[in-house]
Amino acid sequence: MDLMNVLNLPELLAGTDLSGIVRFFYFNAVLITITLNIFPPFARKLYAYGKNISDTQPTKTDAKDEDKRTRSTQTKSLLDIPLDIVGKLQVPHSWFTHFYALSFAVQLFWLLQVVFHGRILQLVLETLPGDQPPENAVVEPQIVPGPTGSQSLETILVCIICMAMQSARRLWESVYIQKPGTSKMGILIYAAGITHYTMMGFATWCEGINTLRLNTNIPISHPSDLLRPPRINTLLAIPFFFLASGLQHDAHVHLANLVKYSLPVHPLFSYTLSPHYLAECVIYGSFVVIGAPKGQWLNQSLLYVWIFVCVNLGFGANITRKWYEGKFGRKSVEDKWRMVPYVY
Repeated sequence: MDLMNVLNLPELLAGTDLSGIVRFFYFNAVLITITLNIFPPFARKLYAYGKNISDTQPTKTDAKDEDKRTRSTQTKSLLDIPLDIVGKLQVPHSWFTHFYALSFAVQLFWLLQVVFHGRILQLVLETLPGDQPPENAVVEPQIVPGPTGSQSLETILVCIICMAMQSARRLWESVYIQKPGTSKMGILIYAAGITHYTMMGFATWCEGINTLRLNTNIPISHPSDLLRPPRINTLLAIPFFFLASGLQHDAHVHLANLVKYSLPVHPLFSYTLSPHYLAECVIYGSFVVIGAPKGQWLNQSLLYVWIFVCVNLGFGANITRKWYEGKFGRKSVEDKWRMVPYVY
């Protein structure tokens, strides 16, 4: 609690709409991602990672030509200097594992905070704007339905659990399926990933703040009391979540078993070069529906997250296609789509 006072958290959160913060963050994340990809200097020096770095590295001939141009002009763009510095700040590509470990830890933390109404969640709910429950009120152990327009308690729990499952699977794949390598990624990509998975911890429940305020005494002594008939949203979205998760796992296993950087031959890669990216988009799309507040079909905050994921992976799929073209020739991939068959 002393740390909270030092950070002045109550004053920082006062008058703040948490869902607005989440949407604002991912809106800017989309803009930054687009900027990093449509301007060649950013894309070449900041965005590429893993095997795709080779697609952005100049050949020996290109390097000689560039050296001649540099010597002839003896000038360098002012933008190139900071980009060169930041671009050289790299971490091992294997540090992707940190993203999933952090994501699982974050989701588990918020799950425990919600179920046990932890002190940190309580502090956040007390300082955020909105109607507060009466002080010193006697609250019986029960689940209180949230108001229309707010996530129900069951929706929050299912959304957090699904994200935790996704994180746990990706962590397991990173440790036991993915082959260790020597490739690198930029420090900015690493920081962006850490920030994304931290913010995702808030995105899973920020549309249900009013519900969480009402449920301060959840009957955890009888877990069956937490069960409710699933909503139509959940019934429709959960199958997509598990199907996409299974297909993504199959794609990752196939890629891991390939001879280093060879062309995939699994049926999943018959029409698209990045089926694992497409599966990721479907997984996050299922969160948008699973996490929808009462009376709504979509969770607006998670919709912003989904857009960010699709834009980010869409650019990544384009870089992957260029790498395949450079490695195996354009003809080898000319009949395949980047990520979404018949669309992109």
